[in-house]
Amino acid sequence: MGYKYNYNITSAILEVNKASRECCSPGVDGFIAFGIKQDLYSLKFILEDAIRRCPTFTGEAEWLREQEKQKVMRILKSENTN
Repeated sequence: MGYKYNYNITSAILEVNKASRECCSPGVDGFIAFGIKQDLYSLKFILEDAIRRCPTFTGEAEWLREQEKQKVMRILKSENTN
C-alpha cells in the first residue's frame, strides 16, 4: 500500500481562495482587507520556505516550466476576454 498524505490540499486551496475573495470584497474595509492580504503573504512565505527545504526531483524543472506556460496562457486568455 502506498504512502497516505496526512494533509488535505483541497481544503487548503479552498481556504486561500476564500481569503482572496474576502480581501477583494467591496464590503470589506481597507484595514480588514490588508490584514487578510498579510495572512496570504504569510502563507506565501511559509510555502516558499517549505519548498526550499524539499529536495529537487527528476522532472521537476520540466513540470515547473509547464506550469508557467499554463499560467501565461490563462493570463493571456483572460486578457483577451476583457
